[in-house]
Amino acid sequence: MPEHENTIKDKLITGCIIFAALLIAMFMIAFDITKRAEHEFKEGEKFYTFYKAPDIKKQYYNDQLINKKITEAEYEMYMEDNALKNAYVEYQTVIDLFTPPESKWVKLSRARLQEITPIYNAWIESLKQSKSEVSDN
Repeated sequence: MPEHENTIKDKLITGCIIFAALLIAMFMIAFDITKRAEHEFKEGEKFYTFYKAPDIKKQYYNDQLINKKITEAEYEMYMEDNALKNAYVEYQTVIDLFTPPESKWVKLSRARLQEITPIYNAWIESLKQSKSEVSDN
């Protein structure tokens, strides 16, 4: 009979260890997803700041160029790139890729998207109109 008790006790201990390992893994996954969402949200905020204040964008990329973190070609590409588009993509990425869990960063991204979506859609429409004007000529 003592062997039978050891087997049950061993199974119980093994079950508890597996449960604890799964719990730790789930916590680590949630933590990682939340940190990634935070990073993407902050990138979105950077680009949204660039959209609202192009002089900050210029200074940021000038600093990157001076410190040789980017090349002249990259500098030109970044300066021509639309910061509003980049912000929109970053916020949308948080919502699409980093839920669940419904973290603070996901909620902030949703709120920011509601704010910038009309501006973004107007920009898309202006691109369509520009394209149609070019093709008409």
